Amino acid sequence: MQLLLRTLQDHDLGHLRILAELWGFDLPPGSARQVVNSLTAFMLDPANVEEIVGSLPVQVRQTLDHVVSMGGRVPLSDFVRRYGPLRDMGPGRRDREKPWRTPASPIEALWYRGITARAFSDTRFGPREYAFIPTDLFSLLPKPSFKNGSELLGQPAEPPPRSKPATSAAVDDATTLLATLRRQPCNDKEMPPTRRQALVPFLRQPRALDLLLKLLQEETILVSHRLQPQSQSARAFLNTPRAEALRGLLLAWARSSSWNDLEQVPHLTCNHDKWPNDPLTSRQAALELIRPIPLRSWWDLDRFVEAARNFQPGFQRPAGDFDSWYLRDTHNGTFLRGFKHWDAIDGALLRFLITGPLHWLGASDLGRSRRGGTVTCFRLTPAAAILFDPQAPLTIKESTASATIQPNGRITVPRRALRALRYQISRFTSWDPIDEEHYYYRLTPTALAIADGQGLQLSHIFTILETAGGGPLPSTLRKALQRWGDNGEEARLGRQLILRVDKPEILEELQSNRTTARHLGEILGPTAIIVREHDWIHLCDDAARMGILIDPPQLSSSD
Repeated sequence: MQLLLRTLQDHDLGHLRILAELWGFDLPPGSARQVVNSLTAFMLDPANVEEIVGSLPVQVRQTLDHVVSMGGRVPLSDFVRRYGPLRDMGPGRRDREKPWRTPASPIEALWYRGITARAFSDTRFGPREYAFIPTDLFSLLPKPSFKNGSELLGQPAEPPPRSKPATSAAVDDATTLLATLRRQPCNDKEMPPTRRQALVPFLRQPRALDLLLKLLQEETILVSHRLQPQSQSARAFLNTPRAEALRGLLLAWARSSSWNDLEQVPHLTCNHDKWPNDPLTSRQAALELIRPIPLRSWWDLDRFVEAARNFQPGFQRPAGDFDSWYLRDTHNGTFLRGFKHWDAIDGALLRFLITGPLHWLGASDLGRSRRGGTVTCFRLTPAAAILFDPQAPLTIKESTASATIQPNGRITVPRRALRALRYQISRFTSWDPIDEEHYYYRLTPTALAIADGQGLQLSHIFTILETAGGGPLPSTLRKALQRWGDNGEEARLGRQLILRVDKPEILEELQSNRTTARHLGEILGPTAIIVREHDWIHLCDDAARMGILIDPPQLSSSD
């Protein structure tokens, strides 16, 4: 941060006399300006440095080793929390109490020896106060036998018994989202809960739904004021190679200032409209902790979080303030205020980033000791390098596998097939639940009618299907599609209940009564009639008032 001479020039003469006393230097007479050069020269003599470091008490030496292992600079709030305190004293109080002779902490022992100093430094997260070792003095200090802090947090892990590799599934789910919102846009920025639930069987990572919606909006692939694909940018995304599409999503998340990862931690809630953290600052600071971890190496998640708490607990709190954030635990209602709740807030954020967005966006594999157990370790993939170097190479094997189009109207699309083609197929088909490697669709009159309402002509559908299938359509399917084009819907299946009575007179009585007749549908015979599924309760109630008891429908063998 700065040289020793510049650091000592900030001290008064009384402080310089303290340094000289502790270093065993006979300070010459004169003012602070006159003696500082000779004191600096003495303190930078390698033999004197070796002597004073060797004389440090064990706990003070361990504290010094920590600062050295951090590159000679640590956030002051984190340093004081771990090794403090560092009492603020004016010259008068200092000279009366003589704290250098009975320091209250290892930090004070280093401070009054001039080995550490304090200053503010501008960072990309704003100004922050640091404890630091002057750079020329730092170069003379012995290096500790361990490494920690900003160099590397935590420790490697053994390969886990069970692992869940990260994939490019985010690109597939983004395609699915664009398809469903092309079929039926949302008139708001939020997707209704019913639609979200209905989408689950067709998403590979349902938990990432909110993140993908936000990123697609921020990248203007979705219209900002409503959830509807922006034609030009959506087309560009769908035609982008898979690796580059994933790169784009990763970088969009890394620079997002509106997606707040802390807000997504499941057990946290905020009592105010605005969360106390800055989303971008929190994410970038957390990624800096992850950055030194080697790619393709399994890393212990608990040890990583523990090391972050021990060495850089204030990573997302530039002022080192743990008392002003009023967050609450939704499980028990506890307000999480103070450093004692670090694991529930800051530690939970680190766990969420690794097991959530980093995994969803293909940057971290997850390991477990048993099936269904908690994540115990993680492994950064080559995609993680993009977060620190946007141009880092990323290769994902492309595929031009054809869709399988059956004569019965069912369509199977491999997951790695061209996404633009799958998007088009999704527009005019009904969707069936997916499996690990495929998407499943079927041609139905209802889906075709939706596409027709969007201006998708039958000739376009023929072209899309023949391109996707890599050849002509089965003749029977072509005939069925053409017949639909000529006649529209000709047949349908419906879910309805049938009421059967023993005598025609009973059915006539139910039809003649105005309160029961409104629940009856199409007559199937003298003793059978259709009842809509949602009307049977009212029919039973109204018939009972007439003196006719009706058994409810038998929905299962256990009813």
